[in-house]
Parts: sequence; structure tokens; C-alpha cells
Amino acid sequence: MRLEPGEQVIVSARPHAGPLVKQVLLAVLACAAGGFALGFLGRDTVPAALADWTPVLAPAVAVLVVLVLVRFCLPAVLRWNAARYVLTNRRLIQRRGVLRRQEHDLPLASVYQLEARQGILQRMQRSGTLRIDLGRGRVIDYPAVPEVHRFKSIVLATIEDLPMTVMFDGVDIEGSMGYDEWSGNE
Repeated sequence: MRLEPGEQVIVSARPHAGPLVKQVLLAVLACAAGGFALGFLGRDTVPAALADWTPVLAPAVAVLVVLVLVRFCLPAVLRWNAARYVLTNRRLIQRRGVLRRQEHDLPLASVYQLEARQGILQRMQRSGTLRIDLGRGRVIDYPAVPEVHRFKSIVLATIEDLPMTVMFDGVDIEGSMGYDEWSGNE
């Protein structure tokens, strides 16, 4: 992410970790089941049918646990770790992607309306979805924003601090014609 001259980062946040609950539970269950299986295979009173297969089964259990962690848990954690919401004094940036980085820039001057959406679980976690209305039916959702109401108020305050010339596509208010002069009603 390159900042333009005069641009400053106001907030840089990672998405809330709430959506990772399933992956964390799966990792805990996989490790617990693998530990139980290895403990069972390591007992002195293992049934004779399993005792012969213990040198094969023990590494197979460990490999199975590692495969579950690498296939289902690690990618989600890496995606979460690579994602960022960055607010500067000029734009809102959403970054995501581990191997293929995607970056979406949104000039603050193009924001028409902001809306914070929260379900009951998100309210308990103080996270939510920030819905950005750009007008003309264009809406962008930023999911899992931590402290979504605070983030929304910071974005609104930053928009208010924008110079008026930015809000009107670079037209200088002081040097431009007034409405009466433009419409011919002098």
C-alpha cells in the first residue's frame, strides 16, 4: 500500500476474529482426538490386534491431525491475518489475500452514506458489517469490522475533515461562479 504525498494513516485494523471460531474449535477437537488416539495406542494394555499395528497407526494419526490443521484451519487463519481495513485522511482501503494480494481503494469523497449492521453475536463481540453506500445502487460491505460503531464515527469525522474542494470533484469554491451567475439569473 502506497500513500500519496500528504496522506496519513488514521486507523489500520484487522477484521474481527469472530468468524474463526469454527476453525479454532476444529483445531482443538482434532488435536484432542489425535492425543486421545496416541495415548490409547501407547498403553500397555492395547488389544493384541492393535498392538501389531501401533508402529503404523501412531504416525498415521499424527499425519491425519496435521492434514486437518493444514487443510481446514491454517488457510482461514492466514487469510484473516493478511486482511486489513486501513483508513487514511483521503481513502478507505480494504486489503486481503495471502498469495494474491487484492487491494480495494475507496475515496472518502465518494461515500454517500454509512451504515453499521450487527447481529446479536456481533453486538456481544462489538463487531459488525460496515455498509458503504456510494449512490446509484452501488453498495460495498466490509464484514467483521472490529468496533464497527467507533470505526464508523472515525470515518464520518474524517469525511467531515475533507476540504470542500475534494467533495466537488476538485472545483475551487472560492474561484467558481455562483448559482446565479451560472444559470444566468443575475
